[in-house]
Amino acid sequence: MHHIYRNIICSFFLLLLSHQLVEAQKNLLDPPRIAVGLKGGYYSSAVGFTTEPISQSPVLAPTYGFLFKYNAEKFFGLQVELNHITAGWGEFNQEDFTETVYERKLNYISLPMLTNIYLGKKNFQFVILVGPQFDYMIGESKEVITTLDNQRYDYYDRAANPFVVSIAGGAGVNILTKYGHFQIEGRFSASMTDVLKADSRSSTNRSVSTIGGLTFSYILPISGWKAKPSDDNTNEAPSKSNDNWEIRNDQ
Repeated sequence: MHHIYRNIICSFFLLLLSHQLVEAQKNLLDPPRIAVGLKGGYYSSAVGFTTEPISQSPVLAPTYGFLFKYNAEKFFGLQVELNHITAGWGEFNQEDFTETVYERKLNYISLPMLTNIYLGKKNFQFVILVGPQFDYMIGESKEVITTLDNQRYDYYDRAANPFVVSIAGGAGVNILTKYGHFQIEGRFSASMTDVLKADSRSSTNRSVSTIGGLTFSYILPISGWKAKPSDDNTNEAPSKSNDNWEIRNDQ
């Protein structure tokens, strides 16, 4: 089932990318828009195992990082981020769901490289993001809270993979003001590779992480956002619309 979902997501991503390449030539921006920013939020994560159903509690953890935006055409762009994220899971006692018996957290430096799609104009935009995400583990913690003879799985002692590849997507709104851009988005990612090492590629050894949450970004435009003055207006006072640095006349 996981393979079917991943194939659907990958097909959608490839279709979206090919459409972007065709449409990009029609709405090129000169110069391109460049912006940088800070982001933070909270993610909830879990890890799915194909051994048997496990009653889990999600792991909640903050996320924070930097982002870089590059838009060479009006409605499509690239958003690259460098974030700290936490994945993991907790497990309930199978006979008492109020008791957590095991918890494991994996800390990563995450590099999402996302296609950015904008819908809307001027001060308010809807944003859709999709693309690959590369995670490098920088540490982990695990705790066996209660030892149960009838509930101890082999992956409790399995080492984590230091490098994980995921597919990520999100949607939200981007509000443009003279003080900067404010982007609020929901984000989801699912790993394409196992988060824990396995002795073989058997499906019973699969371990797939899913992460989702809400983030807030503060973004500062660097270049390409102020409209170019026309040659026949060089001796005139700038108009009010040209003073509005976050909006381009070519919209």
